Amino acid sequence: MSQPAAAAAPAPPPRAGSTAYGVPAPAVPSGAPAPGQARPTGMPVPAPTPGPTTRSGADTPTLMRRISLLVATVCTVFAVVGGVTLVDNRTALGRAGANVTQVVTVQSIYGDLLRADANATNAFLVGGLENAAQRADYEAAMGRVSEAIAAAAAAQPADATALAALNGLVTDYAAGIESARAYNREGLPVGAQYLKVASTTLRGQALPILDNLITANRDRVGGEIDDAGSSWPLLVTGLLALGALAWASVWLAGRTRRRLNSGLVLAAAAVVAALVTGTAFAMSAASTAQQVRNNRVQGALSLTAIRSAAYDARSNESLGLIARGQAAPYEAQVKLRQTQISADFERLGRLTWPAGSGTLNDVTNPWSAYVEAHKLARSLDDKGDWDGAVAAVTGAAGGPTVTFSAFDKASAAALGQFDQSLQQEINAPQGQLAFAAFATALLGLGAAAATRRGFAARTKEYE
Repeated sequence: MSQPAAAAAPAPPPRAGSTAYGVPAPAVPSGAPAPGQARPTGMPVPAPTPGPTTRSGADTPTLMRRISLLVATVCTVFAVVGGVTLVDNRTALGRAGANVTQVVTVQSIYGDLLRADANATNAFLVGGLENAAQRADYEAAMGRVSEAIAAAAAAQPADATALAALNGLVTDYAAGIESARAYNREGLPVGAQYLKVASTTLRGQALPILDNLITANRDRVGGEIDDAGSSWPLLVTGLLALGALAWASVWLAGRTRRRLNSGLVLAAAAVVAALVTGTAFAMSAASTAQQVRNNRVQGALSLTAIRSAAYDARSNESLGLIARGQAAPYEAQVKLRQTQISADFERLGRLTWPAGSGTLNDVTNPWSAYVEAHKLARSLDDKGDWDGAVAAVTGAAGGPTVTFSAFDKASAAALGQFDQSLQQEINAPQGQLAFAAFATALLGLGAAAATRRGFAARTKEYE
């Protein structure tokens, strides 16, 4: 009889990490509950293991917005800085013109004071009442001095203190001349002494103030003209804007696989147009300002200096005769002034004269005639013919009075033309700079707007 079959042995439990079907089971972390068991309270949940990342364009729109804002900001800065630079250039030209006018005004004060002194001293060569025409010219010159001092103080506050001191000295000078006239009408020699004191005070105290004012305002003219030619902020910000646009275009082309962006191309064109226009107008204005300084300003200053020196020579001519035999110090001043005038004539000869102002010969010829007339009068006095010298100086045909009057008219006409041409030429670029400033600001802001639009079109593709 056969024996029964042995019962099958129970299967061993599956090993950790495997299954009954031979498939590896997931490893259980140390301390983690076994499958099917509840997680103990308070046990932290392990963080999921990060899986492989997938490339996506989720952050591209944000990046595009940031870059477009950055580039648009640079373009806006260019618009503001470029416009302000050109406006500052225009303002500097205006200040330069005002300072030139101030120089001419101060020079006119200088010349009119010496003109008045020349009339006053010349009148003393004749006893009693002076010539009515000379007296009227003296009063007119002093009236212009008072008006010019007030106008100059209002036009340039920096000169107000010096002009106030000058006004006091002019008042003292006028009082001294009136005292001298009163004694001269009575035929008293003390009148001549009052005249000498007044003239000496004028030259020793009043004229040095005017010399300092002329120098200060000439320096201001040079500084303002230099400022009018400064355009480096426009160039720097313009180049920065172009660089930002170029970088943004390259970055956008690499991200979107498109070579050109119409908005960025339009923005770059606007910046280039603004940069070229603004720089061209700024350079043109700077060149014009330099030409005005080297020609018209120099011409006006030389002519005013010539007129002032001529009146001083005329005054010393009369003072030399009043001194009666002691004319040497005054004649030395006459020679010094003649030398200064010759040097200024040489400078004028190197300039281009404005249309309608005549030629240099129109001024030098009557001056040469006056110099010869003065030599004749001086030779008469040196020979002892004091009466003949006085007659020659005070009204003889072809004498110093007649020839000097011709020079006065010719030099005044030339100065008026130089001054008028100067103001026209220095004011002309101001309108151009105003237009350039507006165009630069408008084009720069347009570039900023075009940049934003160009980026916005690409941003929508990722949203």
